[in-house]
Amino acid sequence: MSKMDLTITPKGKAHDAELSQEIVALYEAEADLLQLPSLLFAATARLIDAEVITYSEFHHASGEFRSVLSVDDEFSRRTTAMAAFARHMHSHAFWSFDADFFGEQALRDSDFFSDEEFLALPIAQEVFLPFGARHIMSIVIRHGDYVLTITGHRVIGRPPFGDTPRDRLAAFRPHVLRCYRQAQERTLAALTPADRLRIAFPELTPRQLEVASWIANGKSNEDIAAILNVGIDTVKAHMKAIHAKIGADGRLAIAVIAYTIPPFARMPPLWRLGENVWGEGITRRNSRSRPR
Repeated sequence: MSKMDLTITPKGKAHDAELSQEIVALYEAEADLLQLPSLLFAATARLIDAEVITYSEFHHASGEFRSVLSVDDEFSRRTTAMAAFARHMHSHAFWSFDADFFGEQALRDSDFFSDEEFLALPIAQEVFLPFGARHIMSIVIRHGDYVLTITGHRVIGRPPFGDTPRDRLAAFRPHVLRCYRQAQERTLAALTPADRLRIAFPELTPRQLEVASWIANGKSNEDIAAILNVGIDTVKAHMKAIHAKIGADGRLAIAVIAYTIPPFARMPPLWRLGENVWGEGITRRNSRSRPR
């Protein structure tokens, strides 16, 4: 990265050394998708002085979203809150994380709601206030068919987000996007053909994945039958099912798909990398968000 890339002057203001340090550290970490949430939690919390950070993927085509929190919480209460958020998120573009509405800005709840208006909102009463969250600021990043959001929360009693944290988060955004793309490339490079097939085609059974993986490794039907200790007809039956599920016609097509399929084409990465990849102290939450 060139020196120019690290010179941050939000809206013509003086060079922000702390912001530059966080940007440099983010690039130097060379994170993959499994490591990135924790890095963004720490960096964002420092930059905008927030107690809680959320990292979410909103898949508008399916009407669902999933979020990771920087702090752990009691599961049943949080699940109830996320269900309430799903019910009310379409009441305003700020809550639905519309990428066109946000653009490249960092937006705050105070940009749209007075104190009185916010306190009266059902989403505030059911989702944020019961957990002591009062002030909210987010960035939204479009990536394929989903959006990635980073949101900071300040607790009740703290001042609202001012212009400096807003400008910092907006200036941080393009670097988050670039590092996210790099993290996805690193993650993809580390995936085996079996991983790609498992993530891209969750409808494949474990045995079908085994057969497809051995095909991708150049094994014949006879080899696979011997490896799995099954008959040739069983291998052929699995191949027929694999063809139908992944749209491949023939052994070569299966091998090509196994090595080249974009595994996150249908669903965001957070939904496909497994339950235990986020580390201790990070909690994954799932919820449907279809408008009612």
